[in-house]
This record gives sequence, C-alpha cells and structure tokens, in this order.
Amino acid sequence: QHPPLAMASKLEVRMPRLAVIPGSSREGSLNVKLAKAAAAIAEAHGATTVFVDVKALGLPLYDQDLEAKDGMPAQAMAFKKIIEDADGLIVVSPEYNGFLPPLLLNAFTWASRGDGDRPMYATFKGKCAAVLSASPGQLGGMRAHSSVREILQNLGVSVLPSSVGVGGAYKAFSDSGELLNERQRTMAESTIAALIRQSRFEANYDTTCELIARLKEVPLAGEYGDISSAI
Repeated sequence: QHPPLAMASKLEVRMPRLAVIPGSSREGSLNVKLAKAAAAIAEAHGATTVFVDVKALGLPLYDQDLEAKDGMPAQAMAFKKIIEDADGLIVVSPEYNGFLPPLLLNAFTWASRGDGDRPMYATFKGKCAAVLSASPGQLGGMRAHSSVREILQNLGVSVLPSSVGVGGAYKAFSDSGELLNERQRTMAESTIAALIRQSRFEANYDTTCELIARLKEVPLAGEYGDISSAI
C-alpha cells in the first residue's frame, strides 16, 4: 500500500523540456531568428529549451545500405537522444517549394529508425509539437506547414492544431530578436503556451499516476466515482 499523503515522499512536478528545431542552415536565417524568439517565449513561460543546430550535427544523407553496414551513425544517435529527452518539439521550418526542407526531412528520417531493441518511431513516442515558420512573403512560409505536420503525425507526434507563420520576416524582429508585430507575437505566445500545457502533462505523467494511486488509499476516495479514470 502507498503511505498516507501526509507521510508520503514529496512528488516532484516539473515544467517541460522543449527541443527547438529550426529547419534552416542558411547564415542569417529568418527561421533561426524565429526559433530563437520562440525559445525565449517558452523560457519566459517556465519551460526549459534546447536549441538544435541540425546542420552542425553533420547527419549523412539517409542511406539504408549505410545503416545496414555501419549501424546508426553517431550524429543520428545524438539527434535521437535530444528528441527522446524532450517532452515537446518546436519545429520551425522554412518553405521550399511548398514543402519542408531536405535538412529536416533527413533528420527526421534518421530519428524514425529503430536501434537495438527499440522499434521504429519509439523516439517520438508521447511527443507533442508546434509548427512555426517565417518568410519574407506574406504567407510566412505556411505552405510548408501541412508537410511538416504530416511527417510529424506519421512519426506518432501529436501536433497542435494552431501554427504560426511570420510574414514580412525581414522586418519582423527587433535588434534583440523579439517579434515586433503584436499580432504575430500574440500568436506565437499563445501557440507556445498551448504546447507547454500539453507537454507538461506528458512530462508529469508518471507523477500524476503516482498521485492518483496514493489518493485511492485515502478513506472515502472514489465514493463519488472511480478516480482511476482520471489517468
């Protein structure tokens, strides 16, 4: 039996860890600027962030022959570890011909692969994500959102229905990297706040289950219904 709540060890509730993944490798990239702005917003809301420079990882082009011969490259294992350690993902993608860039597609392909006794897609289990983009055009790169959303959902990620496209991005950021337009800033803040709420549940799932298990030991617990249904 679990100890009474008054005597129980303290349950730790934590804010989520978010991996911020820009899909651009260009010097002075607008999407990298947006990713940094998004990370700052997330941290202001209490989340912990890790910024992922996909280009710096040096992932080889996905090749199943290479995988079969040499196994999972160290760069791919490093990227998989970043995602596994995160509770949620902020994916900031430029739009290439209405699609996500090859840099992101290649990284996600490597991360989707199984390794050892871990099956395909295990890296993405329980993750949720927000999709953002920036572009000089008025659409803000939103034509890429459907492809980013599709691949993430195929990997098993829960993607927020809301997304953010920052148009006119050459003039969108202050010298300190903040979004200048109030409407764009509000959209980014509300989307990231929603991601934090959703990923916080995943971050504290085990703690929530433990709390419910302890509550079931309290006299009269469940008198008005089965509290285990809250898990």
